[in-house]
Amino acid sequence: MRATLLISMAAMALAVSAASGTAAPTLANPAERLRAAQSAEEQLTLRATLSTATFSRQGSVSSQVVVCRKPGYCRWEYQSPALKGMVMIEKGDAVIRLDPAGRTASVGCSHREPGTFDLLLKSYTVTAERTEPIIGRAADVLVVKHREPGRPSKKVWVDRSTGLILRSEYYDSDGKLATLSFYTDIEWNPRLDDGIFEIPDGWKKVVIEDDSGRHWEREGLSKAVAFDVREPAYLPVGFALDGFHLYRCRCGVASAHVRYVDGLNSVSVFERFTQCPGRGGGRGFGWGRGRGGRGCELLASQPGRMLVRQLGNRTFILVGDLPEAELLKIADSIK
Repeated sequence: MRATLLISMAAMALAVSAASGTAAPTLANPAERLRAAQSAEEQLTLRATLSTATFSRQGSVSSQVVVCRKPGYCRWEYQSPALKGMVMIEKGDAVIRLDPAGRTASVGCSHREPGTFDLLLKSYTVTAERTEPIIGRAADVLVVKHREPGRPSKKVWVDRSTGLILRSEYYDSDGKLATLSFYTDIEWNPRLDDGIFEIPDGWKKVVIEDDSGRHWEREGLSKAVAFDVREPAYLPVGFALDGFHLYRCRCGVASAHVRYVDGLNSVSVFERFTQCPGRGGGRGFGWGRGRGGRGCELLASQPGRMLVRQLGNRTFILVGDLPEAELLKIADSIK
């Protein structure tokens, strides 16, 4: 969930306040309506309950989250049994994870990237499907669909009064519901004490050095992983470089992670030395398809289709919700 909630898109600023009666402007163009909705929540003050669910071949995972938000700050407190008591706080570019079990606060960075929405419009269409009520509020249903078949899509319910996205459904390239989030109740303009966005007194603070979201320069990442990071020569139309990242699997091996995005979908290329002390040691990779696999747990933890290629002493793991033919073309272009 966090992986999508923290990505901020450049959008129109909205002065919205449900309690004061100030309504979001009505935009005839569905694309501009969605553009405005992407940033509307950052201008609001609210306390709400958000339900989320993720669906995969391994099953489904759901959670209920209490959200407290005001401009520049947001706090998510998880209520589901598996994560109960876990808190995520966003303050500007800082992201804080509060773990009650160890009374530990882990501090990282959200690394917001502007311009993603304009990239989305190069490959996707946005249409208005209908208007229907959500938690007693009129909402416009907007559909985001790729111009080519076999790609992910998205459907959102945008509150007509505030521009807030009240419900979001993400569908994978097979048309199956992959993620779902929706508000079940919202309190508008509550009093929110600044203290709820701070690390509690007496908690241990840990700065995340190997933050997987940190953006690296290519040269610096190459030094960190001890090899020259390669990029594919071919990318599907509409995809652009999002950034270079450092990834460490549980066995401790450093991998280069190069991520590409098209505004809604993403393609990741992980590169590491073939000999890995983790399960399987990286032997016998060649080409691989599907989930699971021999080697690193990375193969079992990422969404979408996967391909694995070995070139000399390097292993490349490609992850993306794309037709297999497209992943093959990306892989074949890595030299």
